Amino acid sequence: MGSVGIFRRRKPVQFNTGHTGDDQLLAQLSHMSDLATPRHWVHYLYFADEGAAREAAGVVNAAGWQLQEVAESAAGGPERVVIAERHGAVTSPEAVREARVFFESVAQQWSGGEYDGWEAGA
Repeated sequence: MGSVGIFRRRKPVQFNTGHTGDDQLLAQLSHMSDLATPRHWVHYLYFADEGAAREAAGVVNAAGWQLQEVAESAAGGPERVVIAERHGAVTSPEAVREARVFFESVAQQWSGGEYDGWEAGA
């Protein structure tokens, strides 16, 4: 007898965005739902001080991202976090690659800036 199709394991989907962490997140998302499904997408940037964070937030907002907040980091240090989001975003490998390039370039414009990645709803 042949194997029953319902018991076959799906081969994990492989991505190549140029960033291992992004590839892993996309694989997890694709396992839960179609990547073409619009979802809530959130990105995190950290800056050494409030002035840099507010300037970076202006750049992010001008690029069409909504600002969830510009606030003190959870660690309670002097750094500030910028949380940017989009509702109804499609997290295709191309969109993820473009977002990483954009947010990393924003972070690099200010001393102490760091892009800390993203998360998305399923």
